[in-house]
Amino acid sequence: MNDNKSGLMSSTGPKQTTTVLDEMRKLLAPQSGPPETLEERLAGMTEPQRRTVLQTARLVQMAMRTKLAVGDQTEGYYDLVRSMYRNLPHNIATLVAEVLDETDPLNFTPQPKTVKRSRSDISAQVYSEYASAFGMDLEGPKQTAPQQQASPPQTQPKGAAAKPQTYQSKEEFLAALTPVAKEVALELGVSHKIVLAQAALESGWGKSVKGNNLMGIKSHGEAGGLDVVTHEVVNGKKVKITDKFRQYASPEDSIRGYGSFLKANSRYKHFLQAGAENEDAQLSALQSSGYATDPKYAYKLKSIINSLPDEEDEI
Repeated sequence: MNDNKSGLMSSTGPKQTTTVLDEMRKLLAPQSGPPETLEERLAGMTEPQRRTVLQTARLVQMAMRTKLAVGDQTEGYYDLVRSMYRNLPHNIATLVAEVLDETDPLNFTPQPKTVKRSRSDISAQVYSEYASAFGMDLEGPKQTAPQQQASPPQTQPKGAAAKPQTYQSKEEFLAALTPVAKEVALELGVSHKIVLAQAALESGWGKSVKGNNLMGIKSHGEAGGLDVVTHEVVNGKKVKITDKFRQYASPEDSIRGYGSFLKANSRYKHFLQAGAENEDAQLSALQSSGYATDPKYAYKLKSIINSLPDEEDEI
């Protein structure tokens, strides 16, 4: 019989302390002395980390202003950060909320909506937030959706007027355009409901369409632009202007052209990076990108999104 003991229960040999265990002790051991102030925690971050906090705080601040504009006082800054950025590490989410509470404090006490949640849902959220604080990846490798082979958007040649396709009702509009909106949204990594809301807002649910341009994209010097009378907000005032807008062979090509347009312009990168599940973050980023001059553009899109059918009820 071998009397040599080895493994975790061995009592011989020097006691070994792993780097991982040291890190666990540091994270879990009670802190000695007063906790660090907000200033000290920010000073201890790297410059890229501080830029991340600042950029996130700006988007959350815009989302909060959007919510307040429609009378929604159900969330404070921390809850809004967590709902917009579910995978953001707990310590960064806390910093963002504290920075906003310090620089732009709310003048109300949040009245959260009553949501019935199961015990498993609550446990999953708690576990997720703690795992996020330790940098764990709970989701595992992400599955990339198969790329669909879509025809490139067809613009109209110079001098040729596109025959516009119009829709007689909201239901007809959604039935015709939801599939292509999902196709383009999947490619962009955004919510398809935002794509549909923009198409509805820009075209009056498909009833007011020039050159099959549902998304209100200007020609920006490209050949074949169609003169359209429109309105823009200049220095806070709504003014009527005539500008050239792109023409498309079909409404579907217009939405695909919108996808190509966003990918080709770096000013929309924050919109495309906000995450498909974070509609408030996407709307804030879209507003700040300057897609439209209307300061209430995001509010109007949010209102349209709220009117869209739930996923299980979609046509």
